[in-house]
Amino acid sequence: MAGTYNPKVRPLTSLDSVGKWLVATRAVVFIMTVDSAILGGMLSLLISGYRSDFLPLFVATSVGLVLAHASSNLFNDYWDSKHGIDSSLDYFRPAYLPHPSLSGMMSQRALFLLALVHLVAALIVGFSLTLVRGPGVLLFAGIGAALLLLYAGGPFSLKKIGLGEISVVLVWGPLMVGGTYYILNGTLPGAVILASLPYALSVSTVLMGKHIDKLSQDKNLGVHTLPVIFGESLSRSFVKVLIFSAYLLLVVLVAFRTLPIWSLVTLFTLPRARAVFRVLDSPKPSEPPRGYSMWPIWFLGYVFWQNRRFGMLYFGGLALALVLSFAGISWAAL
Repeated sequence: MAGTYNPKVRPLTSLDSVGKWLVATRAVVFIMTVDSAILGGMLSLLISGYRSDFLPLFVATSVGLVLAHASSNLFNDYWDSKHGIDSSLDYFRPAYLPHPSLSGMMSQRALFLLALVHLVAALIVGFSLTLVRGPGVLLFAGIGAALLLLYAGGPFSLKKIGLGEISVVLVWGPLMVGGTYYILNGTLPGAVILASLPYALSVSTVLMGKHIDKLSQDKNLGVHTLPVIFGESLSRSFVKVLIFSAYLLLVVLVAFRTLPIWSLVTLFTLPRARAVFRVLDSPKPSEPPRGYSMWPIWFLGYVFWQNRRFGMLYFGGLALALVLSFAGISWAAL
């Protein structure tokens, strides 16, 4: 399609070091990790109140989580390229964003070293937080690191056996949100884990949408993501179930006073969700519609923006509860 931005052939020589880092680490998706940290921080303020060490601990935790996410993305590209998955510019990954090594931005060795540097930096942050909060931090860091690193590499790849999408719910929910809360307070109420799940379910739809978009390529390469296992039609229905479940769980948590009533503002995103459902009810077009510039992204684009809207209002409801709590109004008031 004439004039369509095609990043797999876009020259990268004009990018400075920061630009190359942003592209190589896929920094555009860090917002989901930052959101999980913010969710943990907001729940901490609502439940436990503000303490003098809140800000430095929150900033350090957020930086550590972003470094871990960057390391995971870099290792993902390294292992996929090494295993012959990202071996062609015709594959989905380098088609929507320049691949660090296939694009000529860096060698495979440099990619591995860059991933390792981010991992070591994340571990240093985690060790520092352990000195402040205690060995419990190691449990969150260890499980999170294992899931992020095993997603695409190691002795087996979670995404090749249908566990990648499940790991996303655990990482972006209980581990990131719960871990942030624990670092800030030294405890972890069950209510925090439950409150993390609506957003974690929303994040999982992003990965499902991406894997549906590249289902045929993954199937040919023997990568058994959930969409490959379920098939396209069932996978599109499953994404709808995940979206619906996030809203349903939110309402249930409000009803049982785990979340404040103000969290119901998230329901204002339902019209957008219905629009996404209409897209999911139809197969992916065989070619991009006229004027569509995000190809081959299709389902991924729709569910990503649904996730952004859901997350913004979910956090907005909690922020309103937080402001009202400062005014002396209970954050759990119904």
